[in-house]
Amino acid sequence: MPPPERVSSRKLRKLPVPIRFMEMSTPALPKLLELAASSLLSNEASSLPALEEFTVDLFPPLLTAAFAKGHKKALKALVQAWPFPFLRLGSLIVRWPNQDSLQAVLDGLEGFSAHGTCPRRSELRVLDLTLDFEQVQGKGASEALAKFPFWLPSTVKMEKFQDMAMPESVEDTRKGPQQAWEPVELHIDLFLRGPFKLDTFLSGLLTKVEQSSGSLRLCCRKLHIEEMPFNSLRGILKTLDLAFIQELEVFDWFRALSEQSLFATQLGKIHNLRSLKLSYYHWAFSTEGEPSSSYFLSQLGRLVHLRKLHLSYSYLSGNLHQVLSCLQNPLHTLEIRSCTLLDTDIAYLSRSLHAPHLKKLDLSGNNLACVVPGPLESLLREASGTLQYLDLNHCRLKDAHLNTLLPALSRCSHLRSLGLSDNPVSRAGLLSLLEHTAALLELKRVLYPIPVECCMYLHGLSWGPIHKGKLGQVQAEMQRLLQAVQRTDMQWSPPLPSSLPMRLVQPE
Repeated sequence: MPPPERVSSRKLRKLPVPIRFMEMSTPALPKLLELAASSLLSNEASSLPALEEFTVDLFPPLLTAAFAKGHKKALKALVQAWPFPFLRLGSLIVRWPNQDSLQAVLDGLEGFSAHGTCPRRSELRVLDLTLDFEQVQGKGASEALAKFPFWLPSTVKMEKFQDMAMPESVEDTRKGPQQAWEPVELHIDLFLRGPFKLDTFLSGLLTKVEQSSGSLRLCCRKLHIEEMPFNSLRGILKTLDLAFIQELEVFDWFRALSEQSLFATQLGKIHNLRSLKLSYYHWAFSTEGEPSSSYFLSQLGRLVHLRKLHLSYSYLSGNLHQVLSCLQNPLHTLEIRSCTLLDTDIAYLSRSLHAPHLKKLDLSGNNLACVVPGPLESLLREASGTLQYLDLNHCRLKDAHLNTLLPALSRCSHLRSLGLSDNPVSRAGLLSLLEHTAALLELKRVLYPIPVECCMYLHGLSWGPIHKGKLGQVQAEMQRLLQAVQRTDMQWSPPLPSSLPMRLVQPE
């Protein structure tokens, strides 16, 4: 087995004895690396100057041990001698949410300058501080997020964009050879919520980037903005590399057209944006003699990589075409929740360039009873070749509406998930839906409404109390029907927090 790569070309005899032994005993390598790291940290003063003598194998366990035990000097030195171009700290932050340790890592970047000089010739090019969704589901995640309240779990996966044009800042980390000098990228996801006061750590991070003379680049993949003064936001946006943002969420903001215009200018610069979420957005559509959101829509049209659009709790009645017609490329995900859509909106959507490409469609919270029969059927037929996720929750759909939709729904052969909760459907209508959708072999999950026999509906919403006995009888009928049509792989769940999903498993 070839010896591990070294940071320098100096001879192995200068290295500590445990490290020489690790090269020959591969089965015990991980444990010995941990022991060596702990041993070196116990004598921090004498070992740190010799970092350039170490094999690269020792750096990850040494940094893990230093982060866990809060050895600030060691963390700073390790960053300045880091032999790899990439350093990801998400799992360490979740396990040991200590701001002092993370601050020490950032302090190690002080040796980097705009001229590419570093005291220990670090190879570091990307310091990733993001937290994946899977990480924040694990033990200790709540404590980590409490310590770092400005962070947002990232849903962006780099492998998802292999077939798309990557931001230049991402592409550069995969290319070689590196230029003589490149800035170090700090990857982070931000949750900015008003009334706003900068967290001490975040404030220090922004200041460090501003004072780095271009040697540090702050790259935010996912940005969430909620009720935040625009002046505060504008200062932060100046620090961020806008071309790197891939997900943007804006909640309850921009009531004034002046703020909309200012934000639109920034939005047009986020040209690699893949996902945009606008909730409680105050649209001002074109009417004679009235100011409008036309400038915002023009900037929205510049987002050529946009594939996901989420609009909720906004008044779009009859104006959906103004929002979607400015987009140059088809969307793959479209969520329009509680936006008071009209039949003309659904009709436009069914004829738009987006319909044949939709993988996810969510029209929950809109009264769709007025578009069946008619536009909704046409929309489902147009999207049937690609649609995988469909949500029509709280849309006031009754038995007659579902029966009308069944032929179009049965053509959606790639459908994986269907949401129909809070629709006043009867027991017979529910069983008919199950029987007809059983032929959709990829459909594994259905969120079904409580039948009207089991609860009262008011204004299209189910109200308690729920008759558990009657609901249990309906569920038993559904179980028998699932067995009869040989679809025990389907999971049918009622919208009850205390209810377990009904899942039938074939006996072994």
